[in-house]
Amino acid sequence: MKKREIFMLSSTAFSLGIVLGFLISPIKKGINVYGGDSISNNYAKKDSPTDDDNNIKR
Repeated sequence: MKKREIFMLSSTAFSLGIVLGFLISPIKKGINVYGGDSISNNYAKKDSPTDDDNNIKR
């Protein structure tokens, strides 16, 4: 075999292994396509005023 044939065969086998690995592997939490650069702090429920806070006795 020539070096070029060996290189093409090994790169094809490597690429096929990656593609088959993605197709066969189980998806646990779904696929996220968006970037995770945002900050999401969920403090709205803790810090929201309740009925007790609005009914201050004078």
